[in-house]
Parts: sequence; structure tokens; C-alpha cells
Amino acid sequence: MLGIYFSGTGNTKFCVEKFLEAYGSSEGAFSIEEKEALHEIERRDELVIGYPVQYSSIPKIVRDYVAAHPAVWKGKRVFVIATMGLFSGDAFSHASLFSSV
Repeated sequence: MLGIYFSGTGNTKFCVEKFLEAYGSSEGAFSIEEKEALHEIERRDELVIGYPVQYSSIPKIVRDYVAAHPAVWKGKRVFVIATMGLFSGDAFSHASLFSSV
């Protein structure tokens, strides 16, 4: 399983890496801001994607990244980790954007 994340403070990156460790995966984790992330996503069938909840939603950078590359998500199994400081609002309901691509 490959880890993909967006992390401003490093907390979400840490959570994705801990998840991969517990899952027994050695495939690594990439920030969506890294150029090789898209290539790595294309090569895998299972992904974990992590992002921080911002304003009770998925961060715009993550939403735009998913929407800009719809073909790479087709047929993938995606596990979502949404990190938050205190209150998530309804952020997980916005994760359905993965099923629309």
C-alpha cells in the first residue's frame, strides 16, 4: 500500500507513515506536492491518502489534485485518513469525491 498525503505541520504525514507501518507496507509515503507522487499512484492499486481537515472540509489543494487527475484513481482501493485538531465538522462526507472520479 502506498501512502499519499498533504501535511502542513507534519502531523498528517506522521499519521500516514504510522498507518503504513502498522499495515506492514514498505512502499513509502509521498506528499501530493512531490512530482513523483502521481507516477507512484498510477503504479499502485491500494492507497492511503491523508489530509488535515480545514474548515470542515478537504483542503482545496487535495480536492484540486484529485479532480485534476481523475484517471489515476479509477479502480483503486483508497483508505482515507482525515486528521483534525478538535472538530471535524462534516469533512468525511466530502471524501465521496473519490467515488466520483
